[in-house]
Amino acid sequence: MAPPPPSPPPVSLKVVNLLLRVLTAIFLVISVIVLTTNSVTIGSIKFHFNDVYAYRYMLATAVIGLIYAAMQLFFTICHFATGTTNSFNYQLDFYGDKVISYLVATGSAAGFGVTKDLKDAFIALVALDSTDPVDEFFSKGYASASLLLFAFLCLAVLSVFSSLAIAKRSF
Repeated sequence: MAPPPPSPPPVSLKVVNLLLRVLTAIFLVISVIVLTTNSVTIGSIKFHFNDVYAYRYMLATAVIGLIYAAMQLFFTICHFATGTTNSFNYQLDFYGDKVISYLVATGSAAGFGVTKDLKDAFIALVALDSTDPVDEFFSKGYASASLLLFAFLCLAVLSVFSSLAIAKRSF
């Protein structure tokens, strides 16, 4: 006799999963917007976020995470609406959540690190106060890195949920 099919997760877990996917996408969208609009003019020289390699990496991780989040959000809404799933979705959730969460975490860490180092170097060269436009440039770098960190936290919780779901599923 074949084992019974796994019971569907409670509705509350589905709702939490959907909410975390939506929050992840929102954090990533806002992070991309804040980062891409980050620029400062010092004298006659204009600096953009893409002049800093770590900010480019942050943008790449946020965009890759956003693509993944949009795809997973679509799958989650379909699963929520129809109640059907297949083994591919369990595998995609399990491996995808882990890989993308750590990718987003490294983007956040790179953003925090380079922002601190550049701000310290700039302070060593020039007196910097909180009203300086350069300080606003660094604050936007911190804000974008913080949003990536929040997206990582959502993805990390989703990773735990996907681990539990794949462990409960019988093959």
